Amino acid sequence: MENQTTTKFKPWEDLDITDDFIFTRVMRNKKLCRTLLEMILKVTVGRIKFLTSHHAIQIDPNAKGIIMDVYLKDENKVINVEMQASNHRDLPRRARYYQAAADIDTTPKGSQYSDLKQNYVIFICTFDPFHKGKPFYTFQNYCINYGEPIPLEDGTEKIFLNTTAKDLSNLDLDLRLFYDYIKDKIAQTAFTKELDESIARMKQEKEERNMYLTYTSRMMECRRDGYEEGLFTGREEGISIGLERGAYQKALETAKRLLSYGDSPEKVAMCTNLPLDVVLELTHHPLQEVREDGTSVQLV
Repeated sequence: MENQTTTKFKPWEDLDITDDFIFTRVMRNKKLCRTLLEMILKVTVGRIKFLTSHHAIQIDPNAKGIIMDVYLKDENKVINVEMQASNHRDLPRRARYYQAAADIDTTPKGSQYSDLKQNYVIFICTFDPFHKGKPFYTFQNYCINYGEPIPLEDGTEKIFLNTTAKDLSNLDLDLRLFYDYIKDKIAQTAFTKELDESIARMKQEKEERNMYLTYTSRMMECRRDGYEEGLFTGREEGISIGLERGAYQKALETAKRLLSYGDSPEKVAMCTNLPLDVVLELTHHPLQEVREDGTSVQLV
């Protein structure tokens, strides 16, 4: 078996808006984030009550945990925005799960179903997720039994932007020029110029650069250690396949150490090749040991 110990990362200077590291950081600017959302949704976004990047939601210790890139709500909406540069062919079902998780996360105990907020999931894709050549796909729920669709009106929308589409004629000018910025990095509007300037300023900040370099360095070290110990295995085949007990325990210890450094659970999962739900379990129960079969025991 070939020893794949090297993980390639873009040089800091080459990062742009399509890179998750950059996108999540510039979207912390509420003005830029609101402008982008209103451009896509064609609705007014009110005062943003919270805005987080790489927000972790763990509905239940035994349920699949998720990390949302840009996650926010206003008075009557909850919105998740994701930049997608790789097509793993799971976006429709991911959108379904994300919306369910966001509903649970933002609906307090004792609420009525009528209290549920408008729920939007937006994927900005650098590929065509449905291979139809369309630049913009909006999905809602409808009854399909009687010819003319009957809207369910459950307050959910799933939106997919295909920034590689050639025919953008049915998009507003500002959105067309945002697509152009995604593809060619040429800023032609007040919004894209401010976005581009924000990214340029960020890339001049030594702290941001060091954060990125530290992240990529840890990722490469952990992946190298993982390969050397026989840690790397197909995630979808389950963590028990191809993992010796010693290697698995080493991965857990590495995960605990990275979490203590402040790394997000998603980064730790990528670094150690542990499933995200196992890493999230460590964040909730740091004094527990998670076994290979998924069970955990309290450490003395």
